[in-house]
Amino acid sequence: MSETIFLSSVEYSFSSSTYPGQTESGDLHIIKDLPSKLLIGVVDGMGHGHEAAIAAKAAVDTLNANSHLSVINLVKLCHEKLKTTRGAVMALASINYKEETLTWISIGNIEGILLRSDPQVKPAYESIMMCPGVIGYRLTQLYATVVPITKGDMLILSTDGIRSEYILRVAADAHPISIRKVENPEEWSKDELIQESLLGSEKPVSSKKKAYSNDISLFESGFLNLQPHVVTDYITKHFVKDSDDALITVIKYLGKK
Repeated sequence: MSETIFLSSVEYSFSSSTYPGQTESGDLHIIKDLPSKLLIGVVDGMGHGHEAAIAAKAAVDTLNANSHLSVINLVKLCHEKLKTTRGAVMALASINYKEETLTWISIGNIEGILLRSDPQVKPAYESIMMCPGVIGYRLTQLYATVVPITKGDMLILSTDGIRSEYILRVAADAHPISIRKVENPEEWSKDELIQESLLGSEKPVSSKKKAYSNDISLFESGFLNLQPHVVTDYITKHFVKDSDDALITVIKYLGKK
């Protein structure tokens, strides 16, 4: 079970697991709270075991020592520092407290989504831009994107040890959905069904995802009150692979200081 950790303007949780048979994980993270911003980094050292952990630790140490830099410059600096290692993939996100913006970038296959707390905001979630490459080995053109972030928004970053299907599942809970009682739910296709609520109802109900003006939204019915560890534990329980290191971080923005 994970726990929710409280910082000045965010609360967050994380969960990690190690590839079977190994004693070290190559998936590491950093969350550093600075006076004007929060830096979040998720790093996946290539492969498994000790050498992967060395690469990931080199990246985390570099981020920690240079956290004042922009995400683009941090990527470039990590690339130089990791050239003597087997390399890593990485996602970086920076929350600017004054401007209430999120700047983020992914190099490789680190997944990331930002779930909106306001059900009126469209789109209801956004995905991180993933640039091809391996830190320490080969970088292509870097593109960081900047999006607004508001109180209650939830950022999720994960390595490829987490099955990416979680994104649609959690986003479906965050999106407005129509819930109705159905006698024959088997008539619906599997991708239309939600049979377990993120909020953990005792008796899962079948519901079909559709957009109606009177939709019931999990944001409106309790999502805003979710602590990050609930989301972390849900994803860990249902979507962790058993063939890789895995790490997930969930960060909830609490608003300006």
